[in-house]
Amino acid sequence: MTGPVLIYADHAGQLAANLRPRLPGEIIHAVNRPDAFAAALETLRPEVVFSINSPSLGGTTHRPILDARSVRWLHVGGSGYEHVLGWDAARLTVTNCAEVLAPFLAETVFGALLAMNSELIRYHEQQRDRVWRQHLFRPLSGQTLLVVGVGAIGAEVAGRASAMGMRVIGLRRSTEPVPGVDEMRPPDALTASLAEADAVSLHLRLTPETKNLFDARMFAAMKPGAIFINTARGGHVVENDLLAALQSGHLRGAYLDVFQTEPLPANSPLWAAPNLLISPHTADGVIDWEARFAALFAENLESWRAGRRLRNLVAG
Repeated sequence: MTGPVLIYADHAGQLAANLRPRLPGEIIHAVNRPDAFAAALETLRPEVVFSINSPSLGGTTHRPILDARSVRWLHVGGSGYEHVLGWDAARLTVTNCAEVLAPFLAETVFGALLAMNSELIRYHEQQRDRVWRQHLFRPLSGQTLLVVGVGAIGAEVAGRASAMGMRVIGLRRSTEPVPGVDEMRPPDALTASLAEADAVSLHLRLTPETKNLFDARMFAAMKPGAIFINTARGGHVVENDLLAALQSGHLRGAYLDVFQTEPLPANSPLWAAPNLLISPHTADGVIDWEARFAALFAENLESWRAGRRLRNLVAG
């Protein structure tokens, strides 16, 4: 064993509490403020950092890791790591928590899809206004779902959709078969595929190529009456263009868990958008997420100390 472990997250104390019983020989420090984090990197000189990007501990506050010469391994909570891109791969190993919460995020995606498709959102509005009005809906069975980005989460969504009898089209660079996906296509098939989809679910990393990917042109390419779902990153969507597509009735509904600005400002017109379901970046917020993240990190830390290959290695 060599250097200490530093945890930087809103729930750093809880994560440390989950880790210490499993890793009794490790020196584990927990901080949840940017100033304390910067100071800890300098004074503790940790070998390993486990950090979680969040609205209160934004991406830029994690960047000092890249200049901390003592840090040899960074474990990123969640699956996204765009906030630390540019690390020196010769010096720093990076892993993430991909797959840990993927099944639960997929549950939320499918819950939203069911709620919108079966008119439960409209009925909830009618309940508020004490209106008794019936609406017919098409069953999901036989509809087409387009999964944009078939990684760990996209594959979980595809599997649930297939079990419900949906036809599933998947987009990703590799066209290797994935269980639950009827047809895998390359990313450049996006626009053409939108016209076939009754529902579209985004599961992409945020990169310069995917920033503002869904704009007015993409929404216009979607089938009239389709449903749009984004639980990936808010930066994928031009929100005013989505708002226009909802207000015009071109889209039947949408579910957003992520936004360009978080928390979503109180004066955002999205709050009042028709047929829009909003959640506060918590689509994978299962009650024991800290324990699940800690379990993967502990397994990886044991492998790190033993010189074994780590799970969930990512390339910069």
